[in-house]
Amino acid sequence: RGGGGFGRRDDRGPPPMVQNSRFAAAVQCDEDYVPAEVRNQRDRERNEQEGGGRFGQQDGRFGQEGGGRFDRQDGGDDRGFGGGGRYNDRGRGGGRFGDSRGGEMEIPTGPRWKQDDAAPAGNFPPLGQSSSKVASILAPKKPREESVLPPVEAPLTLPGEDEAAARARLEKKKREEEEKKAAERKAAEEAAAAKAAAEKEAAERAAKAAALESKLLDDFASGTTLGEDLQQWCADQGSVLPSVEKLIFHLLSTKQEKGPDPECAWAESENYGAALVSLVEDDAEAQMQVLWALQKYCDSISFPKVDDEYVVQAMFRSMYKYDLAEPGAFDLWKEDESEQNSRGKMKAVIQTMDWFNWLEEDDDSEEEEYEEDEE
Repeated sequence: RGGGGFGRRDDRGPPPMVQNSRFAAAVQCDEDYVPAEVRNQRDRERNEQEGGGRFGQQDGRFGQEGGGRFDRQDGGDDRGFGGGGRYNDRGRGGGRFGDSRGGEMEIPTGPRWKQDDAAPAGNFPPLGQSSSKVASILAPKKPREESVLPPVEAPLTLPGEDEAAARARLEKKKREEEEKKAAERKAAEEAAAAKAAAEKEAAERAAKAAALESKLLDDFASGTTLGEDLQQWCADQGSVLPSVEKLIFHLLSTKQEKGPDPECAWAESENYGAALVSLVEDDAEAQMQVLWALQKYCDSISFPKVDDEYVVQAMFRSMYKYDLAEPGAFDLWKEDESEQNSRGKMKAVIQTMDWFNWLEEDDDSEEEEYEEDEE
């Protein structure tokens, strides 16, 4: 039972290892084989129990004691065909391959790389632990440690310089660096102080301007000075005079608390008209401020109607009448989409549609008259 007869391979050996990947190789290495030594021992015990021959006899195949297959006086092999080879080329007691093991073939103990002479035969690895070779295959590769070079100190002295001079030079350099840092800190502190002082001054100036603006608005709307005198007063204020929008909005908010005046008698020349015309003449931006003031004032009183007409439309017509807004200023106002002037803008546009239609017709008639004059 040791080796197979007539060239047959033993089927007890380990299956071929297909190492097509690192994982497959690791799994193959970790399979639980029955050690070859244990299987060989089992085969020997089985042969001893059977009596040695293929059919239990202790002699050759045909009963001859120690006879070979063809009556030769050679030893029997493990199958009962005699100890010699097929053509009497084996020595007495020779195995299948001519050795002295009497036909017992040693089964391989596993992959060659796994056979370790130093390891005790038949030892199994502890339960739950993989062999060291499997662990070494699956273990991640350790990063290569970079060698750390020892710090290199710069030489203290320069060529032609003794140690005392070198120390003095280094101390001077260190002192200069400290002085530079101190100067930078001082400059930063001074800049911060100057910025704080400037912000404080600006805040005080803004507070004074706000107080002055409030006083100027009250003086303008008080009515104590009108006509040409008011016009001169506005000129005397110069750059501190509030904007036209603020002047008109403050005037309407304080003088027309009981109800709006659609005809805007306040815009007549002998009242506030002369002063306002001097501020908006030939200035489209200032004329737009007049319309913005009317828009925001009407929004504050919820866009009322007087005599079945919207107040904002009547006021726009009066601004055109008193030369406080030209047709181009009306168009710029309508096209304006700025956020700061959006309060009440949509309602004002809707409620002045008739006015803008009239402006377009008036422009067309003026163009026709101009063409007729040229002809």
